[in-house]
Amino acid sequence: MATISNDNHQKLLIYMLTFQLQYQLLFGDAIYISGDSDYFGRWSLNQAKRMQWNQGHLWTIEIPTHDFQYKYFASSFNQPSNAEWEFGPNRLMRTTESSHIVDIWNHRKVMFQCYNPQKYPMLISGSTLDLGNNIKRVPMKQKQDISYKKIIANVIEDKVIHYQFHIKTKRHYSSSIMSLYLDTSALQNSNLNFSYKNYIVAFCEGIEAITKSIYQLDSHICYGYVPNDKTDFNLLKDHNVHTIVEFSSSVDQPTYSVKFGDFNYHTVNFRSNMNENYISRLCSFIQLLITKYQVIYVCNNSLSHVRKYLQVYKSLGISQ
Repeated sequence: MATISNDNHQKLLIYMLTFQLQYQLLFGDAIYISGDSDYFGRWSLNQAKRMQWNQGHLWTIEIPTHDFQYKYFASSFNQPSNAEWEFGPNRLMRTTESSHIVDIWNHRKVMFQCYNPQKYPMLISGSTLDLGNNIKRVPMKQKQDISYKKIIANVIEDKVIHYQFHIKTKRHYSSSIMSLYLDTSALQNSNLNFSYKNYIVAFCEGIEAITKSIYQLDSHICYGYVPNDKTDFNLLKDHNVHTIVEFSSSVDQPTYSVKFGDFNYHTVNFRSNMNENYISRLCSFIQLLITKYQVIYVCNNSLSHVRKYLQVYKSLGISQ
């Protein structure tokens, strides 16, 4: 925070933002920060602000607090030209307070929020490491009426993040599977996301309609409980899933395939023969279904069992 005096000798407080980015460059190059405000000349390379190099390849700069979009680029130390811009959408700064901002090149800070005035214990799962890689559910924090989870996403590896909110009461219930696009144009044209300080916020108004869960392992495999009625099958249709693989928990249950309305229904006796050769053939079968139908739904009446089965698939690298 800095102070200046006006013509009447009154002291005015100016809040400052301190930006920090660690990035190693060749000698003679530097990191610049540019933005859409008048302070940066509205993305003008000549008015971009060169950051100061510090030991450990830390680049820092202080900027007066204001609302703006910004990105970093690398260029020559003496005069910015032939800028190498970082990947991803514009970064966002929305604050009126002094703040210390630590950014990572080609990464974005994301905050997932869900309206939860009842303050139920909530979890989130998703397609990134910080969200459990769709294998485990991660606890969310609670602030007032909002449950939230902060992550840092690699915009090159995680161009699209699939995620799902889960309420933990006497039973576990889930939202529908949602997607956050970190592609530059997709994010900036989306009305579903906004910012908090320099976080991209993916907000859910709340889980109003509680239904049976459909979880997502990756872009090819969804999983959950065995569908029992018309509502369950309609839910699968809504997720554009028409191929079902049921893992039977009964030794007496035969393995068979049938056409059931709009669905291809495959029942697999998974418990009767768990040797290595059987698992290998089963993985090949799953691969064949994915190749033919693109998306499949794997189910069992025990969610913990079906997760264990899918972990076997993931360890063998069948779903890419």
